[in-house]
Amino acid sequence: MLSGRGSGNGTSAAQPAPASVVQGVTQVSPEVFSTVGTGGLSNPLQPTHESAILKGPSGKPLFLYVGAEFCPYCAAERWSMIVALSRFGTFSNLHLSTSAGAPEAYPNTPTFTFYGSSYTSQYLEFQSVELYTNQPSGLSGYGSLQTPTKAQQQLIDKYDAPPYTQQAGAIPFLDVGNQYIEISSGFPPSVLAGQSWEQIASAMSNPQAPTTKAIVGNASYLTAALCQITNNQPASVCAAAPIPAIQQSMAKGK
Repeated sequence: MLSGRGSGNGTSAAQPAPASVVQGVTQVSPEVFSTVGTGGLSNPLQPTHESAILKGPSGKPLFLYVGAEFCPYCAAERWSMIVALSRFGTFSNLHLSTSAGAPEAYPNTPTFTFYGSSYTSQYLEFQSVELYTNQPSGLSGYGSLQTPTKAQQQLIDKYDAPPYTQQAGAIPFLDVGNQYIEISSGFPPSVLAGQSWEQIASAMSNPQAPTTKAIVGNASYLTAALCQITNNQPASVCAAAPIPAIQQSMAKGK
């Protein structure tokens, strides 16, 4: 499924991701997940208490992400999203990007962009919307890139608002099947400062690396939420440590 959902007047400056970087971030071993656990992070997900799991046009449970290339918190969150989603399916055409430069906070945070990428899974549907580029565009801020569909905008209006956030329309915005909402990143972008994509990806085999603890710890929470909407499929992922323990803590509201 293409991540593109309409286009604007901006142009993404992203470059194709090298195979070594893609492999590092999409093939994190179960042993690393088990060792990292939550990485000491607090649960970034908020339950909605909705009874019905939201499904996409494919009929599969839907995971919606809304962000922008300039956004440093989106930059951090994408690492964990790719790690988690790669346990349920396969990305194609991932591109390297960075958050915007100074004077933005956490300038030039290394990341990916979902613009132009695709994702396939037998378990869930992933939709992504990158609203703006990381390229300044006159007085208007950043060039527009993608526009939410009507259905996506309805979810944004309902859940990217109080009580889930004090700033309506905040990004990154993640809706996991209308069961969980995450707004902002699960770890601070500063964790990635001074690191290259290659360094971060190659460290994914080291559960003691600070970048790995943050990315994989956050990805474990996302994995647990995704397992909730896929009826704990695939079992090889959802029954493996630390996912069942995280699901128990989430059920208790911790």
